[in-house]
Amino acid sequence: MSKGYADFVLLNHKGQKLEDTIQLDDTHAGHNLLLRWINELCHQHGIEELYCGLESTGGLENNWLATLKSKPANVPINVARLNPSVVVNASKAELRSNVTDSESAYNIASYLYRFTNIVDFNQQDNLYAGFRSLHNQILMQLKQKTQLSNELKQLIYSAFPELQRYCNKGMPGWVLKLLSIYPTAANLAKAKVDRLVKIKSITKEKATKLIDSAKNSVASRSGETEGYLIKTLVEEIQFKEVKIQQLKAYLEEHCQGEETKLLTTIKGIGAYSASALMAQIEEVHRFESPQKLASYFGLHPVIRQSGDHKGVSRMSKRGRPGVRTILYMCACSAVMHDMHMKSIYHRHRENGKTHRQAIGVIMHKLIRVVWGVLTKKQPYNPETDKQNQQKRKETKEQKDRKSTERVRRLQSFDQNAPISRLASKKRKVHSLSQSGMAEKVRDPEIEPIKTNI
Repeated sequence: MSKGYADFVLLNHKGQKLEDTIQLDDTHAGHNLLLRWINELCHQHGIEELYCGLESTGGLENNWLATLKSKPANVPINVARLNPSVVVNASKAELRSNVTDSESAYNIASYLYRFTNIVDFNQQDNLYAGFRSLHNQILMQLKQKTQLSNELKQLIYSAFPELQRYCNKGMPGWVLKLLSIYPTAANLAKAKVDRLVKIKSITKEKATKLIDSAKNSVASRSGETEGYLIKTLVEEIQFKEVKIQQLKAYLEEHCQGEETKLLTTIKGIGAYSASALMAQIEEVHRFESPQKLASYFGLHPVIRQSGDHKGVSRMSKRGRPGVRTILYMCACSAVMHDMHMKSIYHRHRENGKTHRQAIGVIMHKLIRVVWGVLTKKQPYNPETDKQNQQKRKETKEQKDRKSTERVRRLQSFDQNAPISRLASKKRKVHSLSQSGMAEKVRDPEIEPIKTNI
């Protein structure tokens, strides 16, 4: 898929190319030619069923997808939207390194031929599918607002550095209002206290302190140009804030359904957060397990292990950062208002995790709860999660031992194996834990006990 056109190629059930690549424009004539070409090829090669894969390219494939799904043809057409990354990885496995439109079309067709059994051809647009673009627009506006705020902070550092201390955790509304009237320290130094206190959140004491700071400012730039630039940036930031609120209100009002009502039963998830999550999830049955949903949003833990090396488990952060921002705020709210989530948070804090790490655990827990609520179509009940936790309550040592027993089920540890010192120590730990001497696993005087697993 490309902007304004697309490339198509046809393979048979053996992966052999029946027709070379053709390129058609994304117009009425181009779509009609595609359907005519399909009908001619089906008649020419005796095709009884057709599988079609469209590369997901941020919406460029939507027009072609609608045509292939809605327009009649002589044979049944099964259409699927494919993730470009899986197609690329599959082509690399075939040692196909060239990147052209024609090669990409062939790689997609080859992927369909090889993995037809795992491709979902039943993807349907649902109530929430059309709201993803709206939510993406909100995320883009937030990103642009952040960029503008960073530029404003740079200017403030030269025009009124003493004001910088109030902007360490964002750009407060009263600061924007103040800068729209007094953009530089030189302007503020001439202000009166009774004028400043009219701005919301500015007390008489704070007004006096601001004016004194302006009079003694070390600002290096206080000209008209700096003042004009600061006023302009403030206006743009304020405009972005209004636009974001309007978009959020529209999404919250119109992106409503049974699923969003269920999500709002989870403490910490409000009406807007529920709408934003459903706009990104669309259909929960696309995800076979809560782990796959967590992976979709980049919340799953990633572990790097090879031989003796075992890295620290970290959040992958490979999904959409905007969604993780929403879940972060939901997790913070859940910790304050849900006793079950609060207990999980404090348990991890007691185990040595930092605040952000513990909140990351709550984010992962929330997305699993979201999957459970949507799949079972039942309101959130913390008792259900508590019961599930009791069923699979195991210590880390028990999990590691079971994992070791599973992979070593055909052969027990051989003491004569040419292993490293670290691997030898791990085997000693496992042997001693099996013999009930776990409290002495760190004692180098004790020799490993031979066990048959």
